[in-house]
Amino acid sequence: MSPKRYSVRRWLVLLLLPGLLAAAQVGMAHNRLELARQHDAVQREVRSLHTEISRLTLELATLSRPERLRRLAIAELGMRPPTPMQVIRP
Repeated sequence: MSPKRYSVRRWLVLLLLPGLLAAAQVGMAHNRLELARQHDAVQREVRSLHTEISRLTLELATLSRPERLRRLAIAELGMRPPTPMQVIRP
């Protein structure tokens, strides 16, 4: 390889390298922004799901209250408390 050709290649590499590094930097910045958007969306979803879990926990507690179940058993199903003869003791 001639010294002049080697010199031209070296200068080409030296000129292109900063451009390639700048393009890589821009690409990484774009990826960082996209990941930040995705992270925010996931965080919103997590908060929404926590709210839903709280609501459902409260609903479960409300629906499974013994007083409510007793009232529904009597009114809807015609059930009555057991008589002493119906209770089996160990």
